[in-house]
Amino acid sequence: MDIKQLNSSKVPIVRIDPALNKYAKKVLFPDKVAKANEVLKKVGLPKPKPTT
Repeated sequence: MDIKQLNSSKVPIVRIDPALNKYAKKVLFPDKVAKANEVLKKVGLPKPKPTT
C-alpha cells in the first residue's frame, strides 16, 4: 500500500521534527511513570488470548 491509499480519509500527514530525538532516552514525566508502575504491580499485565 502506498501513502495515498493509506491516507484516503484526507488525514493530514505530519512530519516529526528530528530535533525531538534529544528526548529519546529521557523520562519526561517520572511521576506518571512511577504511578503506572505501581498500578501494573497491583493489577498485572493483561493475559494474551489463547490461540486455538
